[in-house]
Amino acid sequence: MKVIALVLFFSFSLHSKAMSFVEAINALSEHDSIKEIGHKAKSYEAQASLKGSWGDPKLMVAAKNFPEDSLNRDQTPMTGIEIGISQKISLTTKYSNIKKSFNSLAKASAHDADDRKKRLSSTLWNTLIIQRKVREELKILKENSAWITKILKVSKRLYSTGKSSQQAILEIQIRKSEIETDISNQSYELREVDDQLIYLVGSKKIDATTIPWSVIDTVSKKRSDYRKMSLKEKLKAKDLDLSASKLNYIPDLTVSLGLTKRSNIDGNGDFVSASVSFPLPFSSEKYSKHGAAVQEKYSMERKYQNFEKAKLRDISVYKNKIKKLESELKILKEKTVKYAKNSRAITSKSYGLGDSTYIELLQSELKLQKILIQKIMLKAEKDMSKVALKYILGEPLNG
Repeated sequence: MKVIALVLFFSFSLHSKAMSFVEAINALSEHDSIKEIGHKAKSYEAQASLKGSWGDPKLMVAAKNFPEDSLNRDQTPMTGIEIGISQKISLTTKYSNIKKSFNSLAKASAHDADDRKKRLSSTLWNTLIIQRKVREELKILKENSAWITKILKVSKRLYSTGKSSQQAILEIQIRKSEIETDISNQSYELREVDDQLIYLVGSKKIDATTIPWSVIDTVSKKRSDYRKMSLKEKLKAKDLDLSASKLNYIPDLTVSLGLTKRSNIDGNGDFVSASVSFPLPFSSEKYSKHGAAVQEKYSMERKYQNFEKAKLRDISVYKNKIKKLESELKILKEKTVKYAKNSRAITSKSYGLGDSTYIELLQSELKLQKILIQKIMLKAEKDMSKVALKYILGEPLNG
């Protein structure tokens, strides 16, 4: 029993051990969504070899001109066994372009995998920001709960001396229960954060002391826009497809060589044969493929241009949003919070002396709580906007 208990204890300890931020970032590389794109890239690499090949040569064995009645091979000089080999030969670089096209798609998928990791990194940051926000809100609510408990004791004392009503005590008790409900809700929100962390990195605990919060405020000159790199490779692939479709108007040749083994009745030995064949471009298949390739290239060009425009727009939007939030936070920190704290302190003291009503007291308490939580929310929104901007700019998020 002791051995089992020790095993369970160590298993629990390992499972509950907090990860460092670096370990969490490294764990993202093993995420299934990244592995999925990695397999897709390898698939394109395999298809590059397949689609860029002329194909295997074909071996043919045929029994020719055997008499129907006897099926003997020595009754006629035309009877024999033909062994032939044929190979498709391209007169252009079409297949080379097709191979390069799939290799470009493989590179695009590799960039998509890098982009997915960066997206997951930004999601991890946002999750940690939300976790910090909820914990800070919990701290405020618990401090508020302790404050309202003291006020409740003051109210009961005032009630015993006839300076306060039972209604005041009830209203303060109601307010205390509301704060307790908020605390409970925030606790459940923390559990949701835990679930998100388990999905991302396999652990719900990340050592808070290892989180490099300064990364969010740091501007990095090292930038890698994997979305742009992926789109460039996809555009290159479409350009190569278009080149291949143009070269497709020149048909492939099929060259065949054959040897017919005979009985040599006429003394002329075995026969040899050779042939060259190619398709005649009478159908609309080649024209349709070329037309489709042209439109697909135009479509990808438009997508790339739209990406560039949208990126510039998003950068401007987030920069303005960050400035707006920083300005609002500055006013809150330097003025509003200070005024609200002073207001509650004055009203609380006045209430203890019986000079203020419980309504004025609760209003000052609610106002302060609302302002403090608003400050926390603005801080979280500002940091998430900075993370989003860093992702758009292609800046590193791994600390």
